[in-house]
Amino acid sequence: MGIFGRIKDIAAADVHRLLDQVEDPVSMAKYYIRQLEEQIDKVRAALEVQIAAEQQFDVLIARTIQVVDKRSRQAKLAVDRGEEDIAKLAIQEKLHHAKLHQTYMEQREAIRQQMEALREELGRLIDLRRELNDKLTFLMARMNAAAALRATARTVPAIDAGRISRGFDQMEQKIMRLEASTLAYQAVGQPTSRLADWSEQDEVQAELDSLKAAKQQQL
Repeated sequence: MGIFGRIKDIAAADVHRLLDQVEDPVSMAKYYIRQLEEQIDKVRAALEVQIAAEQQFDVLIARTIQVVDKRSRQAKLAVDRGEEDIAKLAIQEKLHHAKLHQTYMEQREAIRQQMEALREELGRLIDLRRELNDKLTFLMARMNAAAALRATARTVPAIDAGRISRGFDQMEQKIMRLEASTLAYQAVGQPTSRLADWSEQDEVQAELDSLKAAKQQQL
């Protein structure tokens, strides 16, 4: 089976499934695309040759038409002049070029049919190349993502989510205890301060009363 047959098999099958089975699917995909591009170049070159051949036949057909018309006029003129031998030669050449014209027309038609087939094949190959390039892009994205995940798994240690969650719970409980302790201190400390103020005022008043009594005794 030729390369073009293998490429058609790939296009008909699931490209992702086939490429995933090889050791290096990206390199394999690029390999097939390169071969496909080579086939496209060959078809395009063949089409160019056929286009050139069609142009050559266009020229040949135009020339034979000119010759047929010219020999027809010469034959008629020779008959008018009574030059029968010259008329026969003109008619013979006219018929010869008329047959050439028919042959050229048939050959040009065959070339045009081949050109049409080549154009269809070229368009199909170009579409296939576009499809494979799109799949290659997606395949490379998959490969890069898989490589990144593998590298991450190798370099980053496994995370114990349960241990981290328990650590956060312990931190939250510690903060809650600290908050409760602060509220308790505020609630107890403020009345104590007020009582201390009252005790100090009583002592001041008692001391003042004692001084006043001592003064009265001196009087």
